[in-house]
Amino acid sequence: MKVRRSVTALGRSREVMMTKRKAMGILLASLCAFIASSLWYSPALFGSQFLVLSGITASPAPDSSKIAAELLRNLLLSSVICWLLARYPAGNLKGALGFAGVLWLGFPFTLLSGSVLWQNVPIELGLIHCGDWLIKLLLMTATLWLVNRKAPVLGRLPVIGAVQSN
Repeated sequence: MKVRRSVTALGRSREVMMTKRKAMGILLASLCAFIASSLWYSPALFGSQFLVLSGITASPAPDSSKIAAELLRNLLLSSVICWLLARYPAGNLKGALGFAGVLWLGFPFTLLSGSVLWQNVPIELGLIHCGDWLIKLLLMTATLWLVNRKAPVLGRLPVIGAVQSN
């Protein structure tokens, strides 16, 4: 009975650690995407073109409710990506980035191209938004994969300089 309890306790502590790791990954991925998106729509990159193409004017100060809403959107998106990665794990970073590319093609690209086709959104504006979504999905997925990947087993680490046979 004591052995069972210790295994259960060990399992629970491992679950709590993984939950904390996932939560930190979600927060970090959300923050990275928020910063990247803010930079994307800044005058340094595409902010000026965005304002001209969308026909809006820049406000002198950021609206705090919109900032909070964008942070919540990023938290929701990174939570969904984390959930998907847990169910369809990528074996390496390249696989995770490929997964992000598939998500981008299937969702933002498809939706935004529809707005260009059917709502007369200028193609340049659609491309600006598509680029933002691509960067956002790549950053979030890479961050979540890096934070949540399983540590390699020491016995399976490749030896530097060793010749590997296929």
